[in-house]
Amino acid sequence: MRHYQKITTAMILAAGFGTRMKEMGKDTPKALLPLDHLTPLDITIQKLSKAGIQKIVVNLHYLGSLIKEHLEKKKYPDLQIIFSEEKNILGTGGGIAFAEANFKEETILVVNSDILSDFSLLGLMENHYLKNPLASMAVWPSRNSREYALLQFDRNEILVDILPKGSEIGNHSQTGIFMGYHILTPQARGYLKPVFSSVVEDFYRPALRKKEKIAVYPHHGTWIDLGSKEHYFHILERLNKEELNIQQLI
Repeated sequence: MRHYQKITTAMILAAGFGTRMKEMGKDTPKALLPLDHLTPLDITIQKLSKAGIQKIVVNLHYLGSLIKEHLEKKKYPDLQIIFSEEKNILGTGGGIAFAEANFKEETILVVNSDILSDFSLLGLMENHYLKNPLASMAVWPSRNSREYALLQFDRNEILVDILPKGSEIGNHSQTGIFMGYHILTPQARGYLKPVFSSVVEDFYRPALRKKEKIAVYPHHGTWIDLGSKEHYFHILERLNKEELNIQQLI
């Protein structure tokens, strides 16, 4: 049986090339694109701090020096921020494994740097403690298999399958989009190696095949994927129309 203490360490995945941002991503990492007076990275760090996180590991590769400079200027006095600099990009799986020396056998929270939401990180953590799984994933309920691979889960909110894009969804199936927030135990991270890899393909799918328990935490509120130029400009428009309040995402 796995036993958990309070989660105080997080990792922010910020090493990606930002290819979906097109020309906007050539000189500015998507984690640093302006949103009102903040950036997605600032919002994410403030959200983590509010949830009691004390140490944050940020992986860097593409335009990593700009992210490092930004955070060094910000100076978060109550947070320990560590940079995991990847000479060659390692993906969502390899990046976590490469940073493993910073985690000291802790259960950690992992967050994508281009995702924003008004959901409760503390709620995700509490659900994780109660269910005692190998890992936990935040999920935005959806049946949109045309654009997304979907997580399928049972009535107890335990993951049962990861459905490829274009899958036919049964009428009574519960499905959702992986929100980019998840909790990984040391045993979960043991699946990963510091080579280019995907956390979904190299941990979640193999764990499912072994019938490991992976908890799902559905969120029915706001979830924003800033990964593309079109999504980014849509969010700017919502901010300008005061349809969206950045403070609600922290």
